[in-house]
Amino acid sequence: MNRAAVKQLDLLRSTIGIASRRVAGRWSANAIRTRHYQWRRAVEPSISLPQVRHLSVTTTTSSSDDSEETQSGTYSEADHEHAVISTFDLFSIGIGPSSSHTVGPMRAGGIFVADLAEAGLLDKVHMIRISIYGSLALTGEGHMTPSALLLGLESANVETVDTSYVPSRFAQIKKDKKLYLGHGLPEGKGREIDFDYEKDFKWEWSKKLPLHSNGMRFMVFDHEGMMLATNDFFSVGGGFVVNGALSTAATAAAAAARQAAESASADTKELQTEGSSGHPADLAENLFYKEIRRADAAGDRRTGPEVKSQDGQPAEESMVLSETSLHGTDSASSVTSAAPDTEAASQQPRYLFRDAHSLLALCHKHNLTIAQLVYENEKSHGYTDDEIFKKLMSIWEVMDNSILEGVQAPLDTTLPGSLKLNRRAPALYKRLTRGLYPSHTQNPGATNLQDLLSSPKSDAGRPLREEPSAPEPPKSTTTALSQKGTFRKRGPPRIHGSVYHPIMPSPSRRTTFPTMDYLAVYAIAVNETNAAGGRIVTAPTNGAAGIIPAVLKYTVEFVSDDPERDILTFLLTAAAIGMLYKRGATISAAEGGCMAEVGVACSMAAGAFAACMGASPETIEQAAEIGIEHNLGLTCDPIGGLVQAPCIERNALGAIKAISSANLALSSEAGTQKVRLDDAIRAMRVTAQGMRNEFKETSLSGLATSVPLNIPVSVPDC
Repeated sequence: MNRAAVKQLDLLRSTIGIASRRVAGRWSANAIRTRHYQWRRAVEPSISLPQVRHLSVTTTTSSSDDSEETQSGTYSEADHEHAVISTFDLFSIGIGPSSSHTVGPMRAGGIFVADLAEAGLLDKVHMIRISIYGSLALTGEGHMTPSALLLGLESANVETVDTSYVPSRFAQIKKDKKLYLGHGLPEGKGREIDFDYEKDFKWEWSKKLPLHSNGMRFMVFDHEGMMLATNDFFSVGGGFVVNGALSTAATAAAAAARQAAESASADTKELQTEGSSGHPADLAENLFYKEIRRADAAGDRRTGPEVKSQDGQPAEESMVLSETSLHGTDSASSVTSAAPDTEAASQQPRYLFRDAHSLLALCHKHNLTIAQLVYENEKSHGYTDDEIFKKLMSIWEVMDNSILEGVQAPLDTTLPGSLKLNRRAPALYKRLTRGLYPSHTQNPGATNLQDLLSSPKSDAGRPLREEPSAPEPPKSTTTALSQKGTFRKRGPPRIHGSVYHPIMPSPSRRTTFPTMDYLAVYAIAVNETNAAGGRIVTAPTNGAAGIIPAVLKYTVEFVSDDPERDILTFLLTAAAIGMLYKRGATISAAEGGCMAEVGVACSMAAGAFAACMGASPETIEQAAEIGIEHNLGLTCDPIGGLVQAPCIERNALGAIKAISSANLALSSEAGTQKVRLDDAIRAMRVTAQGMRNEFKETSLSGLATSVPLNIPVSVPDC
């Protein structure tokens, strides 16, 4: 038994050990958090500090310490003032195979390096130390987390990076032992440093950071070995990242002093960095957008702490609205409190909704569909009509191309990874389109709209895919009868069972359900593209990226009489539903299992399909509720830590379930259901809190351990 298997066995034993203390630990942990919350409410008005959101208040623990509930983190978005975010943050273009383990870490690396540059510290960095925790460590290798993190530190753009460049550059970094921090930054701000992957990249697979299971920690040091700066990041699903402001030696000392004073009055501790230096108790607002630089974010979401340059002045003068430092000092890289300014107030979304009830009320009050309401909110974010149209069509183009890439993959090939899973989309699509000429099956759904949307460049002038597209096959000039190998001699049918028995065996046959077949092949194609590290749309996560494209593709090809209208309606309606889940529950499998990914995507697709069928807002809500209700409790237990089995098939079933949910709602009387969407979202949040950590994207139970393939969790032998 190798060392990785031994470590996995030890972790499983410790997990079993804490199961008996789970219930008692949960209540005691909740009681501690409640007391701490009440203490903070009582004392904070008397403390002359700027108001900031605080990180979770538990220490870094191993899986054998305390209760499971304590180490699982206490982060929730349900306490924020409203649910409105941009559609283009919820639906973002990225690479596979995971939004939380690939897209999020790549963004986190980019944010860290950008903060170093703005603080004037990047040119002093001599060494970097990277640590990943919890679910990131347990399934990170199968999710390509290391390559994403390192490319992010080199400032690669997750939306435009060449998908074939990522693995090749990762191999080169490990071979040359060199890392080019900020290579993609403008004006040559990057810096090449020594980097030994085996020593400087740490897999903390038995530990978790507070706040969230998907934790990362970056630390940079100068040539004398003194730590220059550190920060903790949390990938909370869908490519979104949460982090505190950059901590340097000066801010760490102030934070440590402040923490020591607080620990005398509270039962909990603030987040600690390695080496006993404290981290500022703050929470950045990049949770609500996907910009690398905070100054690029628009609207009321651009609040929270800002990084100062070394001279003590704000890195973005227009962004810092208060000259008071969080710790009462103007030292390098200190953090200031930023309140919304007049610009932010003017860009606040026009129609603010908190839950499904308030969303429907706004639709009736202003006589708007859900899609129209979200469209108006996008204009409040600063987008013009033309920009909204182009961005939505670009999203659909990437979705459609991910289907095309999946069905055009070579037959009888396998996906990358230790599972060696066979690709199924090419053969399924070939069976589905048999009888058609090759020129009609190579580009599925080629219409005038597709020709309109097939521009090779995005609205920013950069190619959506940088790798060359698949070459067009040569057009055949021969007829089907003249092609060799068209006919083959058929033998007698193979039948299992005795033909002399009173109950004759049934002949081999297959019932055709065209809708189900098309939905399945579309969804499987997208997720096979995702599993291979291709370009896809996070919708709302990568693990569930096939459901919405599959249902939308079916709508455009077989239902719609106006594709442009229905593409806009579908995506905007789905975005509104996704916002409700992001605020009221979670879209992270590390928090809520697969119901947070496949379940949410199924609900979004069901409501969006109903909208394209002309349903009322109440019927759309009912369709979305049916979509999630029958996915509650769905676990995330990928075999081998890969986004392949059971993930790919679950997307196919999720797409079919979305259509069934919408049709059931369309056949029902609106407003008569007993379970509302808000009820189901609350139930999802409670279910996620009660779900054991082994079923939250850790590959420590369920299918991941029941399938006898002897594939260890992605823990390196070290």
